Amino acid sequence: MLMANKKYTIISYYNFIKIKNLFKFKNILNKFTNDLDVKGIILIAPEGLNLSISIYSSQYNLFIKRLNTLFKILYDDLKISYSNKHIFRKIKIKIKKEILTTRIQHQINIEKHVGEYVSPIEWDNFIKRPDVLLIDTRNFYETEIGSFIEAINPKAKNFTELLNWLNENMLTEENKKKKIALFCTGGIRCEKATSYLKHKGHNDVYHLEGGIIKYLEKTENKSSWHGECFVFDDRVSVNKKLNKGSYKICYACRMPLSKDDIDNEKYIKGVSCHKCYGKKSQTQIDKYQMRNKQLHNINDYE
Repeated sequence: MLMANKKYTIISYYNFIKIKNLFKFKNILNKFTNDLDVKGIILIAPEGLNLSISIYSSQYNLFIKRLNTLFKILYDDLKISYSNKHIFRKIKIKIKKEILTTRIQHQINIEKHVGEYVSPIEWDNFIKRPDVLLIDTRNFYETEIGSFIEAINPKAKNFTELLNWLNENMLTEENKKKKIALFCTGGIRCEKATSYLKHKGHNDVYHLEGGIIKYLEKTENKSSWHGECFVFDDRVSVNKKLNKGSYKICYACRMPLSKDDIDNEKYIKGVSCHKCYGKKSQTQIDKYQMRNKQLHNINDYE
């Protein structure tokens, strides 16, 4: 995974900073990226910035230097991995109401309430404590391909559903004396979830600093992690070494597919898998077939 051997550097990063003039901030980011070989998505909102990009490795330092003119970056907050090609198809810079949608901003205040970080190095020992409840805050399809051993799976379809599950299942009399430990892919979901729990009155809340990606980057044994980690880009999943994993995506239902899933007779590349077979209209199927053909042509060109 040495950078010298990889053409592109993958950066995942978020920062809860107050952004007053969003359009000015967006214009500056456009200038920062216009002359660089960079693809991915950058979300900005009044509460901060959230980015996931791949950039030509020789341009990485220049891009970070430019970002540092807007706000101070702690380099250990950057989640870094590498690839031989871009993992996104274009660059998008979007203004949003939140960098992670909750629709209950009044119940989440990162400046006032937030859980305590547990470093990746300390994480394995911490979650083995008998008084710790370990919660996977990711979507159900992410948890299916890998998670920490003994983690509770809320089987949520989205983050809003996850918050509702926490409210109904964790904020009980029985759990009052428990430590609640949360984790997610890069840290932003579990950080917001800890703020929500503390707002609701549960003070003993913790979260994995930098998320699963930083854990896989920083720890040697990775003894508590099982499987692969789902990522929202062309890689679909990464293994323990943060290299591209073994999963593919169904372009119809967007679910991750294992090698066995691909071998299923109901899998039609770009059109369906056994999870969504027979559930799509002919119009949708035609659309998927056209998209698959377009992607095939793009890949041939590349």
